[in-house]
Amino acid sequence: MHGLGNDFVVVDGREEPCNPQPDIIRWVCDRHVGVGGDQLLVIEHPTVPGPAARMRIYNVDGTEAQTCLNATRCVSWILLRESNADRIVLETLGGLIEATPSGPHGVSLRLAAPRWDWQSIPLASAADTLALDLSSGPLAQPTALNLGNPHLVCFVADRDAVDVPRWASALQDHAMLPEGANIGVAQLVAPDRLRLVVWERPGILTQACGSGACAAVLAARRRGLTDETSVTVDMPGGVLHVEIHEDESITLTGPVAIAFSGRFPTDV
Repeated sequence: MHGLGNDFVVVDGREEPCNPQPDIIRWVCDRHVGVGGDQLLVIEHPTVPGPAARMRIYNVDGTEAQTCLNATRCVSWILLRESNADRIVLETLGGLIEATPSGPHGVSLRLAAPRWDWQSIPLASAADTLALDLSSGPLAQPTALNLGNPHLVCFVADRDAVDVPRWASALQDHAMLPEGANIGVAQLVAPDRLRLVVWERPGILTQACGSGACAAVLAARRRGLTDETSVTVDMPGGVLHVEIHEDESITLTGPVAIAFSGRFPTDV
């Protein structure tokens, strides 16, 4: 499946458990020798009462991620269709996320307010998360926040003029970020529109990033660049719509699609 080109191999592990080892994850996500994908997702039974399912998120290097909102939309779409429900809750390592349908091929997610304190990002030491004293080429004074996963958002005059892999990778590996971070490069083109590209952990440039879109809008509002509560975020793969509520909770809406389906062997 994919959400605006941010693509995933989704495995249903509810009937037959799936606990892939890092070498298998790397193989599956490799676009030359495996299926190919930005992440491997596994649907499991929930571990707490209430959610429809639990989603495990594995990065291309075999590490496990807390949150991916494009992935959450994809898996939520599956669960909403199979249950014919108008609302489900999905369990992730980053917390519980509520999902509702948005047309036949879209999903809206309702997310809790972000965390802005330096301990929650996390940073290695106390710092002003509104404008960190960090820089890498044209990327300077990023805003840091946590949406279930850590983000730095850098505002630039022209998104397309930035060599993102070159400059964002240096920020991602900075000693101030003991767990790394997703690095968003954002250009505000109108009060209600952002252009964004995200260099995601563990070091890949994706076509779209749902949590990165939310982080960019929240950062723009915190920095006084806009006071709009409904913002369209334009990424290489397409657009997502972000709505910020009074308590800083968020609604993220965007499309999902199935690329193809097959059988994942349990004995690999």
